[in-house]
Amino acid sequence: MPDDGVMILTGAASGIGRASAEALAAKAYPLALVDVNKDALARVVEECRKRSPRTIGYSCDVTDGSAVTRTSEQIHKEFGKVAVLVNCAGIGWHAPFLDIEPEGWMRIFNVNVMGTVHFTRAVLPGMIAAGGGTIINVGSRRGIEPKAKTTAYAASKAALLGMSKALALEVSDYGVKVTYLAPGGTKTELATPKDARFLEPSIIANAVVFIVENGGNTWVRDLVILPLGL
Repeated sequence: MPDDGVMILTGAASGIGRASAEALAAKAYPLALVDVNKDALARVVEECRKRSPRTIGYSCDVTDGSAVTRTSEQIHKEFGKVAVLVNCAGIGWHAPFLDIEPEGWMRIFNVNVMGTVHFTRAVLPGMIAAGGGTIINVGSRRGIEPKAKTTAYAASKAALLGMSKALALEVSDYGVKVTYLAPGGTKTELATPKDARFLEPSIIANAVVFIVENGGNTWVRDLVILPLGL
């Protein structure tokens, strides 16, 4: 079980983020839910409060470092210590390499990589000072096994994998755990092709709960979850 403290979840308004928020709310954990989509986020917060009254939503663009700093400071004032950070905010892109302009590459890296960097930098000093915490970076199977027409997306998730592994080694002596969670095909709103055999977001959400609740001397370093047959 996690130590007392709030759980921050980015990208909470849809897909895996929403499913994870609902799964954690079912355990009555205090939640700070973050998303750029204010209206959709409000609906998720309303639903989560039925099970976890200590749920607050924060509208924030994770690509804006200053906004992330302000949001994390507000979360600290509301809740105090951060026990868990789930970096789930992300965007997808499925297109031939030559169809993705450099601006598109910058956009996907700003959300998928720098959004994670901004929030991790915001909460990590507090975790180190507290002597513990858990950071879950929601990557993708494509960060490990790229596929044609996923160049920008796969590269961003591979960058997240490298960051997660290096950071885990850097902070383990402080009691902070970093996990790279790599879902395979999942039925989300990401702009990628879908297959009827893809996983429901709730499956990945259950994995988030599993990682969170394996505390103490247990570290889930990497976790890949795939649809059978794909």
